[in-house]
Amino acid sequence: MTKHLAALLAICLALGACDRGTIWKTDTFSLDKEGITQTEGGRFRASAPDAGTLVSDYPDTDIPGGVWHQSRDLGRFARYQAPGTWEEAMYNLSLEESENAVEADSTLRTGRSWAGVWTRDVSYSTLLAMALVQTESARKSLEFKLNSRGRIIQDTGTGGSWPVSTDRIIWAVAAWEIYKVTGDEAWLDKIYPAIKCSLEDDILTDYDPVTGLVKGESSYLDWREQEYPLWMDPSDIYNSENLGTNCVHYRALRILAEIERLKGGGDAGRYDAFADKIKEGINRHLWMEDQGFYAQYLYGRQFLTASPRSETLGEALAILWGIASDEQAGRICAKMANQDYGTSCFFPNIAGIPPYHNDAMWPFVQAFWMRACKAAGNEKGVLHSMAAIWRNAGLFLTNKENMVIYNGKWQGTEINSSNMLWSLSGNLSVVYSILFGMSFEADRLCFTPFVPRSMQGIRTLEGFPYRNATLDITVEGFGSGISAFYLDGNPTEAQIPASLEGSHTIRIVLDKKIGPSQINIVKNAYSPDTPVCIRSDATLNWEACEGARAYRVICDGKPCSETRDTFFEMERYGEYQVVALGANGYESFASEPVNYVNGNLMLVPLEGLAVTATAPYTQFDGKGYLPLSLTENLNFSIPVDVPEEGDYSIDFLYANANGPINTNNRCAIRTLWDGSVRLGVLVLPQCGDDALNIWKYSHPRIVHLTAGPHNFRLTFEDENYNMNIETNSAAISKMRLIRLSL
Repeated sequence: MTKHLAALLAICLALGACDRGTIWKTDTFSLDKEGITQTEGGRFRASAPDAGTLVSDYPDTDIPGGVWHQSRDLGRFARYQAPGTWEEAMYNLSLEESENAVEADSTLRTGRSWAGVWTRDVSYSTLLAMALVQTESARKSLEFKLNSRGRIIQDTGTGGSWPVSTDRIIWAVAAWEIYKVTGDEAWLDKIYPAIKCSLEDDILTDYDPVTGLVKGESSYLDWREQEYPLWMDPSDIYNSENLGTNCVHYRALRILAEIERLKGGGDAGRYDAFADKIKEGINRHLWMEDQGFYAQYLYGRQFLTASPRSETLGEALAILWGIASDEQAGRICAKMANQDYGTSCFFPNIAGIPPYHNDAMWPFVQAFWMRACKAAGNEKGVLHSMAAIWRNAGLFLTNKENMVIYNGKWQGTEINSSNMLWSLSGNLSVVYSILFGMSFEADRLCFTPFVPRSMQGIRTLEGFPYRNATLDITVEGFGSGISAFYLDGNPTEAQIPASLEGSHTIRIVLDKKIGPSQINIVKNAYSPDTPVCIRSDATLNWEACEGARAYRVICDGKPCSETRDTFFEMERYGEYQVVALGANGYESFASEPVNYVNGNLMLVPLEGLAVTATAPYTQFDGKGYLPLSLTENLNFSIPVDVPEEGDYSIDFLYANANGPINTNNRCAIRTLWDGSVRLGVLVLPQCGDDALNIWKYSHPRIVHLTAGPHNFRLTFEDENYNMNIETNSAAISKMRLIRLSL
């Protein structure tokens, strides 16, 4: 051997010794073909000696001793074979945990620590993988989440559940997914009225005709202080308009329109029109051209402003469901902030709030983000997400619900669980949605595999069931496109009809082409604290916020000044807020709105209009209050003489002591009328369990009023039933009208 050949061989051996075939690498950990290596906080390694074993030396793994051995027979599932045992072990771990999640009654348990079926958890899990893996259990779980009125249940949320929280409608998307997988017409007959009735209630209760958006809490982000400024109470959260929740409503309306066409209903065009308005509203009010991604939500009271944080689930759903254009999708995937260990729920994070949604990565959200990056052709985004999902499951030896974004640990989160349903579903989606690119339509199964260059090889799924067919599927090479697709050896389009029966082979050869991509990996960061404002006559004052370089003053939802002072002279009547502009380039939440109204305010006492009471509520303002229940004051009038024509904000001073703000389902709901003109709903969320002395103003209704006498009415309508059904009560003591300076 010559000297030069020996040197070349030495270099090759050295490269091979230090590189197991790196798939993805950040400053804190790397993924290779054999496992995960973390280098921050020590050196930790997880690997798979075979497809049924995982070994991890990470401290506090889910299994004492740090070794997971497959203990269940997985023979009924499609068998996955990959270029390495790591991928196979990840797949088998998650399949086994899906079996662990099936309860004795065949429903799907939310997590090892949490029994029962939760609407959003099982719905997102169904979309990610459970429609394929645990079809009947997913179906039964969804069926379990319909109430006695045939509506979809909003089982968790703020201020008494629906309509403060409105993401229950993700159930419709999951139920449709099961129909697409199974083609079961009886199932379609069951879900059709449930989706239709629930969406009709939402249209009447949550839809904002001004913005075209749907009101309500962020989907799955339901710990209030974890993602909202502390001043926002449940009424404010109802009044907000969130990106992710609106994406869910958009998709559900599109699905209902499609079902209407299948069933010969006459409302398909109407539902498509509502969906179009939501899409238009998202792109008009939430798209931030300067940032290249969507804003988190609109929030405020009389006037709404956008929170410029990114919201990962919402950004992903906007891409996956075609709300974002191809150009927008590319920009979102390239511009939105990610961190080494994954992509946080939103960014920047909030200082002083412990990790849960704040300062955390959730694998199920990461999985949707991974799918969005695939849809946008962003290879780096796909790899980053895949590695983040596998790092968690591999090092912890289970699919945890969440982990701290800045150190990758599951310890330190507010609550957590192993064997988490939507996390294991996200893990399985790596195989089904990305590497094999499966997507289901009502009449076919389509394939769009996406295999990054660093993961090239041959992968097979043997015995995959699709309706009346059993498929052996092989994907070869790498790429984001298909160069050849064979069904039983015959070239054809990359899809198979739902009518296919029997055993068949599919061979997919990828095109070895993936376009250039980039993602924005940044250090974890926090926004400045939210200013706290106090009005003194015509002066707005606030304390200085640490890290703020300046302050933006907002009047009636629009910026009106930027200052380094901590005061502002209000020269016109309106609703004012202040935002701290951080030296790090991020901005705070806007402060609680302050009204400068002077003579533009009318207070209408309500005692004496109908049945009045002085108990059980206390510390009311005035001589008494008006009790609202399912037997009292179901339809009563409020005569008001409006002094001047204009736009008015109408709200009510109310109390609701039927439960805490973070659980239960007794939000009170009524419909507000001006004579025979329906103005919208009045939502009176829970203020606290037995909180008989807490009085708050409700969310406002913005209406145009003529001068002169008006006969306002509050009524109870069929769409006003809440999730509790039997208890729908509150007390109101004043009606407030504020003339707006528009």
